[in-house]
Amino acid sequence: MFKYVSYTPMTDAYTTHEFNEKDDKCKVHRFDVPYVSAECESEEDFLDLMAYQNPLIEAVEITKVEFEDLVKHSDQVSRMYDVANEQYRKDLEPVTKKYSQEEMNSWPVQSIEANAIISGEEADTPYLDALALDEDITVEEAAAKVLLNKSEYDNADAVAQTSKRKTLSELKMKVGM
Repeated sequence: MFKYVSYTPMTDAYTTHEFNEKDDKCKVHRFDVPYVSAECESEEDFLDLMAYQNPLIEAVEITKVEFEDLVKHSDQVSRMYDVANEQYRKDLEPVTKKYSQEEMNSWPVQSIEANAIISGEEADTPYLDALALDEDITVEEAAAKVLLNKSEYDNADAVAQTSKRKTLSELKMKVGM
C-alpha cells in the first residue's frame, strides 16, 4: 500500500533532518524535497514510520491527488517522461532514421498533396513534384508512395505510443502514482 507525505526539512547546527526510513517494512520513494511516497506493508507500519520521524520536520500525510499535483514538475517525474520518450524514439527509429527532421516536418503537407492527387483534385503539389522528379516517377506514383509511407509511420507510431504509455504507467506505479 502506498501513502504520501509532505514534510518540512529542518536544519540545526550539525545536520539537515529529513524524512527517514526506519526499517524494511516501508520503502520510501524520494521526490524533490519535501515529498515522499511510502510503500508500506500495512497501515500500522506506516503509522510506525510516521512516529519514527523527527517531530521538528513536521511530516504530514497527504492524499495521492495532492502528492501527484505537488510532484508533477519534479526531477523524478521528468526523468520518468525522459525514459518513456526515449523508448518512443527507439521504437520509431526503424521508420524515421532515413529521414531528416525537416523532411518529416513536411509529411502533413505531403499527405495533403497526395490525397488531393489520389482524389483527382487540382492542387499545387511542390513536394510531390520534387519527389517524382527526384525518383523519376509520376506524380501519381509519388502520391501513392507518400500515402504508403504515411501508413507505415502511423502504424509504427501507434505501437510506439502504446509502448510509451505502458512504460510511463509502469514507472509511475513503482512509486505509487
